[in-house]
Amino acid sequence: MEFPVAHWQDYARLKWSQLSPHEKAKFSPESDLKDSFSSCWSHLQQEEEEVLERLCSDLSVGKEPRAVLFYKEEGNKRFGRKQYTAAAVLYSKGISHGIPGTEELALCFANRSAVLFHLGHYSACLEDIDRAQENGYPQRLLSKILQRQESCLQKLKQCDTSNTKSHKTERNQEKVTENPLLPNASRSLKLKFSTSKGRHLVASEDIAQGELLLCEEAYVTVIIPNRETITKKSTWDLSVSLCDLYCHHCLQRAAAPIPCPHCSVAKYCTSQCMDQAWSYYHCIECSLGGLLLNFGVFCHTALRTILLTGYRQVSEVLSHETSDPVQAPIQPYPGDYRSIFSLLSHSGHHKGEHVFLCALTSAALCKKLDIGRLSSMGTAPPTDESMSLQDDVQILGSAVLLHLLQLHCNAQAVTVIHDEKYEASTTSLVESSKSSRLATGLFPVLSLLNHSCDPNTSVSFQGRCVMVRANRAIRKGEEVLHCYGPHKLRMNFAKRQNLLKDQYFFTCECEACTQEQRGTEDTATDFCCPKCHSLLKGEDDLQCVNESCGLRLTRDDVGLRLQNLQHDIHRAQEQLQAGHSGFYSLS
Repeated sequence: MEFPVAHWQDYARLKWSQLSPHEKAKFSPESDLKDSFSSCWSHLQQEEEEVLERLCSDLSVGKEPRAVLFYKEEGNKRFGRKQYTAAAVLYSKGISHGIPGTEELALCFANRSAVLFHLGHYSACLEDIDRAQENGYPQRLLSKILQRQESCLQKLKQCDTSNTKSHKTERNQEKVTENPLLPNASRSLKLKFSTSKGRHLVASEDIAQGELLLCEEAYVTVIIPNRETITKKSTWDLSVSLCDLYCHHCLQRAAAPIPCPHCSVAKYCTSQCMDQAWSYYHCIECSLGGLLLNFGVFCHTALRTILLTGYRQVSEVLSHETSDPVQAPIQPYPGDYRSIFSLLSHSGHHKGEHVFLCALTSAALCKKLDIGRLSSMGTAPPTDESMSLQDDVQILGSAVLLHLLQLHCNAQAVTVIHDEKYEASTTSLVESSKSSRLATGLFPVLSLLNHSCDPNTSVSFQGRCVMVRANRAIRKGEEVLHCYGPHKLRMNFAKRQNLLKDQYFFTCECEACTQEQRGTEDTATDFCCPKCHSLLKGEDDLQCVNESCGLRLTRDDVGLRLQNLQHDIHRAQEQLQAGHSGFYSLS
């Protein structure tokens, strides 16, 4: 999902093979990204347009009125079985395809209000009743929703004042002790720089286990879509993905999502989120829906970064770029676009063919961008007669290309722990506590943390906000480290090194890797058998040494169990710190 669909990659690979050595040199490590973009922009032809039209025709992002009836009927079936949560999801999928002002959409809103009433979401139920009437709910059925409305109001009167608020509840976020030099970071962190480590964070004082070190809202996030469920061949798929359950703007769980009036993809938890998203970026992205789905989440994130920043600031920062952006960090460290721009792109490490794919994607995207529409958002280029449309495209395209390369190494997966999942065949609930990727984001301060395969911090998310805590005591002067994915409990030494080298372009020399490389740590006996508590031995496939037990597990299975346990512990700690006495059952 991060990269373009296979057909576009294949097309770019074919075009790359047809370039002369002189043309390929424009995408070498020594080349400027502006020159790489210009080369692709100048060679765009009708052929690319036709390829993209074919790709976009396979993706359904518009409204499909027939789908409204299909999902409404499927929702009615689940409602009849008293599968209310499943019914609500199906009604929501139908609503996303409804055309505003039609009776079909009004009926779907009304049916969902009935489900929300049974689930106890009375405020959301009232909102759906209002939406049903706004979209032309038929007079012949009006008495049904008016009776439900009256019942809702009675229920709300009986509820505690805490339940009279909107169905979207926000948890009180713990605050960090303010750091004057690092936005959203604790005073116990200090920003340092060295030629070997680049910018990194160290403890300026002793840090206790569990201490909150960073509470940072993402600069940009893009929810990860399920391309398979929105292809025209599976428009009416019953499967449910996380992008059906969470707000595409604030990333909070949405009990009754509100769809974009113009497309069937974007969904929001409140009208406020929908209005903000439209104002900030979706007014541009909405008409590019099929194209962005084909180009992948990284391209979408790169574009949204520019839309959120504004053309003027992007242009100003690009015009003052230095040949070596990785220098002694600015004090205080900015939490704005300058910190995003200064993230490493590793353009010198990417293969020329990959740079060409990103440059071609950037050029094709810019071909579809409406500069006039950008002007209406207040992000258009300043009125400078010396600048031409070609200059504007050059700046936009170079910025998109830069962020595409940056995201390869700096994108942060925003994860959620959800306690249920949906079966595609029945849309019924099945208990689960799986940690799943919800979105891709950029976090300026979080990106300063270097990697360790055995980090001294743990990361959790609340909507668009990342929270970083010390998972053990950290001494003054010790570097604060974060795991980029390859953890020693989930992968062996060789796999970790290969992944980090391929994606992040460095050889890991953390303490865990150093110990394993020297053979001072027997990783085969890291785990005990969950059945008889004897040792598990093996590399990727582990087997209990107790012959009477003989249990077999993969290292990934054991690592996942440990990861879920750690998440449960963090949730319990957060609950205790919030003053709640609720008990978590650890799996």
